[in-house]
Amino acid sequence: MSDQPESHLIISRSSAGSAASVEDHPLVRSLRSILREIDDEYERERENLRRTLPNSNVKDRTLTMLKARHLQRRENYVRELSALLDSQA
Repeated sequence: MSDQPESHLIISRSSAGSAASVEDHPLVRSLRSILREIDDEYERERENLRRTLPNSNVKDRTLTMLKARHLQRRENYVRELSALLDSQA
């Protein structure tokens, strides 16, 4: 499982024509902003744990739980953004 956020999967979903106007929609911008905040918070927490916890099974489990929580927090926003972008395609 990669430690990198998956926002690139959603952020790169742009095509020519009407998609450009969808990208400028306030709801799309808001959802992307929320996802960036969630990803930034996750990165800060992950780096903090990597620096402060000793290498051990506890560290590995903690990072795994953090990643799972991160993906769970993103899930509804990603789903809403995908639905919005798909409906405009």
